[in-house]
Amino acid sequence: MTKSIHCDRCLKEIRIKGDLVTATMFFQVVPYHEDCYAKDLKGAKTLLLNNQPINGFSGNFLTLLAIAVFIASFFIDDNSMIYLSVLALIAILYRLYSFFIFERHLEK
Repeated sequence: MTKSIHCDRCLKEIRIKGDLVTATMFFQVVPYHEDCYAKDLKGAKTLLLNNQPINGFSGNFLTLLAIAVFIASFFIDDNSMIYLSVLALIAILYRLYSFFIFERHLEK
């Protein structure tokens, strides 16, 4: 039971997990082919599109860092850690959303 995932730029189907790049646009996670992302979207960092992929190495590293910050915020008694933990939780939720909506439906 696989779901059909289509590139947001070229509208072709993405079949392989290694070809998928997810990024945020207007607070929404959108899928791209790796080539489409590299050609047109990687260099354009705007308010609408973040140029870091959610499911790449940097996205996974930032998610692990966000998990560490989120857990550490429970042990540090500082009011500013509340805001930092909320930002970390947002990064974690974006990564989980990307996995459950797009990545788990594709072949390795």
